[in-house]
Formats: sequence, structure tokens, C-alpha cells
Amino acid sequence: MGRINDNRADIYQEITDQMIAMIEAGTRPWSKSWNGRTAPNIPLRSTGVPYRGINVLSLWVAAMTKGFASPHWLTFKQALALGGCVRKGEKGSTVVYANKIEVDADKGERGSDQGGEDGKRQVAFLKRYTVFNAEQIDGIEAKYPTPAPIITATNPDERDAELDALFARVPVTVRHHGAQPYYQPSGDHVVMPEFADFHTSDDYYSTLAHELCHASGHVDRLARSTLISTKREDYAREELVAELGAAFISATIGIKLHDREDHAAYLASWLAALRNDKRCIFTAARLAQDASDWLLSRMAIETVSELDAAA
Repeated sequence: MGRINDNRADIYQEITDQMIAMIEAGTRPWSKSWNGRTAPNIPLRSTGVPYRGINVLSLWVAAMTKGFASPHWLTFKQALALGGCVRKGEKGSTVVYANKIEVDADKGERGSDQGGEDGKRQVAFLKRYTVFNAEQIDGIEAKYPTPAPIITATNPDERDAELDALFARVPVTVRHHGAQPYYQPSGDHVVMPEFADFHTSDDYYSTLAHELCHASGHVDRLARSTLISTKREDYAREELVAELGAAFISATIGIKLHDREDHAAYLASWLAALRNDKRCIFTAARLAQDASDWLLSRMAIETVSELDAAA
């Protein structure tokens, strides 16, 4: 059983180190200057089912660093089954699968769930496996075209009626005034500057998504403790959740994530959080996925559940 815990710790640290390295270089791992106006896609399994949580971030990092545009990822065996072949010399990327095994309660595994009446307890662990981007595989090009975004791109300087209709379905009051966007938990409303105050429509809608991700944590919704905490570290974690949630939503509906004006300050706070807790990015990704799911479901955009959203 010790090998499972060691492997789990390695995965946590390995992925956290990837994120830290990119942030130290001044790049948010979930936001890249993608070519043109095209937003990044949510990574997809061989079946077309979207990855979730930490695996979205891991595969975005792999796509950024290796220059992949395709959102499709397959295992070596899946490629072979489809008549394809991973090109010689290509290196795969790691994704993780969260699961539990049952052990005797008296073995006292760290991080285990409480023991049951039958003397057994559930032990959580992460299993890693390797996937390859469709661009690393010959013979499957026709099977995996890049999917079209949900929203058709329009003039980036104008409001988008389709996006307005989607966001209007979210049951949170949005008020427009002032120069600073924020969510007010006590009044349960979002404040946004006027649309004309943003450089592009993507900036406006992705910022709105960020603030609505905060709103998802209200006590009557997802009841996220970091939303109302006064601790500095919790503030950084809550901002990371909203940032990742906005990234997931933006990628799902086909818009680009807004580049924050306070970019450097937030990068520093996120670096501190990640260095202090190797599970921080995993937890933030899980909570961000929950926030994203909550918003998208209110927008009437279907999301697909996945078992490997690592906790």
C-alpha cells in the first residue's frame, strides 16, 4: 500500500511543479495567447468526452509547450485500435484518474476515509496514464477534426446577443456601474463596468464569467468556504478557483480569457499557494469545475460528468 501513497504524492508534486514553472515564467497555464481570436478547446478523450478538472490544466500545459492545436487525446492502444500509429520518438502526456480501494481499517493509511462497521476503509489514490495528442498520431486525421465552438465568433468590439442570452439565464443579479468588477457576497450580486469600458467583447464576457464563478460559491449554491474567509491564503485560493472556472467556461463557449491588469500580483499569490500545498491546484481545479458546471447548467449548456476529476 505504501507504493500507492508514494505514487500519489509524486503525481501531486509533479503536476504542481509544472504549474509553478509556467507561472514563474509569467504565463498562466490556463491562458495562452492563442493564434487569432480562437479560444483554447477543452481537451477531449478518444470518445469525445471532455476531460475535467486537473486533467484540463495538465493537457493545456502540454498543448502550450508542445504546440498542439488539436483538443483530442488518445492512449497508445486507442490509437492502434483506430488504425493509427503514434509516430516514433513522440512523448506522451500524463493524465490522472482518481479512485479508491478498500483496505483493513487498522492499517491507518494517511488520507483515508473513516473505517466502516465491517472493519474496512476506503483509501483514495491517483493513477496516472499516458495519452498522445491527435497531432502525434498518423492515420487518424479524418476521425478527429477540431470541433466548432458553441458560440460563433462575431465582431469582437460589439456585444454578442447569443452570449448575452446565455449569461442572462444565470440566476445572479448583475449591475453595471463603476470601474471595477466584483462579486458582493452580502448582497449576492455582481458589479460590472459598462461593456464599452472593456477592450473586447471577450474581455467583458470572460470577466463576467469570473465574477459569476465567485457567485457560485454563495452559501445557497455551492457554499464554498473560501468565498467568505478573511484569511489571505483563502483569498488567493478563491481567486484561483474563479480564474480557473472562467477559463473552463471560456473554453467551453469559445471565447478568450481576459488578461488581468493586476496580472503580476495574482501570479505571486498563486505561486505562494501552490508552493505551500502541492494539492492546492488539484483542489482548485475540482472546485473550479464545480463552479463551471453550475454556471453552464444554468446557461442550459450540457456538461458531461467524468470519474477522473482528481480531488
